[in-house]
Amino acid sequence: MWWWNFNHDGPAFESFGIDQLMVWLCLALACFSIILFQKYLRRSPLASQTIKWLIVFIFLLGQLSLQLFYITNGIWDPRFSLPLKVSDLAWIAVVIMLITGSRFWTAFAFYAGTSSALLTIVFPDIERYGFPHFRFLHFFITHALIVVGVAYQVVVRRVFISFRSLFTVWGALNVAAALVFLVNLYFGGNYMYLMEKPASPSPYDFFGPWPYYLLTLQAIALAAFVCLYAAYRFILKKFLLF
Repeated sequence: MWWWNFNHDGPAFESFGIDQLMVWLCLALACFSIILFQKYLRRSPLASQTIKWLIVFIFLLGQLSLQLFYITNGIWDPRFSLPLKVSDLAWIAVVIMLITGSRFWTAFAFYAGTSSALLTIVFPDIERYGFPHFRFLHFFITHALIVVGVAYQVVVRRVFISFRSLFTVWGALNVAAALVFLVNLYFGGNYMYLMEKPASPSPYDFFGPWPYYLLTLQAIALAAFVCLYAAYRFILKKFLLF
């Protein structure tokens, strides 16, 4: 069961390799399918509800499986095992969004979730875990499903995203970061990369040393949110979603 072991002798992850490219392709096909079959999904309560609860189930099962992975490998540690990464906040937001239909959580999942998920899918921080190791599958399925969940909410359920909510999400993300910073201080962790940059190569390497890259990230986040909103408006106009 090398695919479940923390230390394993299976294949290592290869940046921009065929496995990662297949993830991009599957994600693109999933989002395109949601746009293509939006009318059918909207008219079919059974199909719509099935997708909604399937996404929620996969997220919850994924988190449970990840905690079991840490525990069974004897490496569970509050410094890195708690669901306090940006991606964790994102999938939790998607779950709440799908269950409640909340506009705030939809906006949070859209801006904070989609931007972080897309960035992470391009520059993953999964160390040496290649396909089909559990960490590879969990990592990419979780991040891709964040994007798919948001696409479903916006396209099929037609929850509108406002430009003004961009700043609300930015503020909420900073509040969350402040609280997570305290958790990092207490446990000695590095959730949300608030204490140091990722170990693997990433865009963080261009943002300067700690703590200056945190300030740079503020502007980068706002710029990414604006770009996402522009893409969102373009898709709305192009495919007449509303």
